[in-house]
Amino acid sequence: MGADRPLRRVTRARVLVGALGAASLLGYGLGVPWLVSASPWTHVAYIGLFGGLFLLYVLAVATVLRWRPDDRLLLGLVLAFALLFRLSLLGSPVVLSSDVYRYLWDGRVQWAGISPYRYPPTAAELVPLRDETIHPRINRPTKPTVYPPGAQAAFALVALVSPNNLPAWRVFLLSSEILTMGLLLVLLQRAGVTQAAVIVYAWSPLVVFEGVQAGHVDLAMIPLVLAALAFRQRGSSVRAGIALGAAVLVKLYPLILLPAWWRPRDWRFPAAVAATVVLGYLPHAANVGLGVIGFLPEYLGRVEDHNIGLRALMTYPFGLTGDLARVVAMALLFSLMAGILAWIGRTNGGNAAGMTRAGALAVGTYLLLVPTSMHPWYVLWIVPFLCFRVWPAWLYFTGAVTLSYMSYVVEPAPIPWWAWLAEWGPLGALLLHSGWGALAHPVRASFVPRSM
Repeated sequence: MGADRPLRRVTRARVLVGALGAASLLGYGLGVPWLVSASPWTHVAYIGLFGGLFLLYVLAVATVLRWRPDDRLLLGLVLAFALLFRLSLLGSPVVLSSDVYRYLWDGRVQWAGISPYRYPPTAAELVPLRDETIHPRINRPTKPTVYPPGAQAAFALVALVSPNNLPAWRVFLLSSEILTMGLLLVLLQRAGVTQAAVIVYAWSPLVVFEGVQAGHVDLAMIPLVLAALAFRQRGSSVRAGIALGAAVLVKLYPLILLPAWWRPRDWRFPAAVAATVVLGYLPHAANVGLGVIGFLPEYLGRVEDHNIGLRALMTYPFGLTGDLARVVAMALLFSLMAGILAWIGRTNGGNAAGMTRAGALAVGTYLLLVPTSMHPWYVLWIVPFLCFRVWPAWLYFTGAVTLSYMSYVVEPAPIPWWAWLAEWGPLGALLLHSGWGALAHPVRASFVPRSM
């Protein structure tokens, strides 16, 4: 009888995960058409749909976390459903964000021989490139692009293969996700964690919706971050630096991993990061000079504030809403972040588990302290780190951050106070309950397989 228990446990996990996967697939397949029909209440409907899918996701993660089966069939189920979720959305209309139309536009502009940093989409010089499908949907059309050279390379690549094609961009992101999941499987095996833990990333509704559905370029950055982690674990400083530099060229914020993954007297790693970033920017800077920073300075301004976290708690309750208070609060939070990142680097241990822990803690520190906007897709890059250890606080936040879409229900209203509180309040409480300092210890393998 005792010998049958492991088999029953694995079978139970297979059945539960299969049932939850089938229910989730139904939600993705039927949910997006329903969202389109729900206009002008699409964002409210989305939060409801997301909530249901997030519940199914948490149950699936809990199943793997409880039984921790080291089972190939279960892993196959996890990966198969992950692929089906994404394939079901390849042809769906974009319902959340219009950022993807800027991507397609920037790709078109580059193949016209024009730098996307030079002119905004409304510029007279770009009138011949306008159409009735992409151009009218671009957000911030009076501003030049904000996306770094690595992202621009991705836009140009997809435009070369299939110009002005949303499904083609989604296929590119799906390819990036397949690479991400492959790297996660390698890293999980290296860490001694059951590979079924990839479900934390593969089934995340935040990843599925903000990725293939909304089309955010952040998905192309994640495999580069994981590649940098893999190289860093192996002690390959130059390769890790090149991979991290490439990630920074897609989205700037992975730069915070540099101090977290640095080891004293290892100057090859930061040198490789710097060289990669400089080489990526050089061709564009030679063309447009300082214009290569694009819309970034304005993006950091007050008008772009959205769903700000700790800075709001530091200023708004005290009536400190002026520009001076904003600048001081931002400076304090950036300084605190820099200090914590430096501490993470000094205590990362230099081993594989320590590097994983350092990366996770650095991303968490950034998300908690960053004094600028917090859009849901900015949270995507913590999800891969949750595969190694599920932190309730951050798992919760990957769902709760979707409440920030309430700010789009009646534009240009700010996010409702109750939605902000439901996002950030439990995150802070859960972090305090678990003890933020506990993350300073080596990563605990929550998904270590049970002995059979």
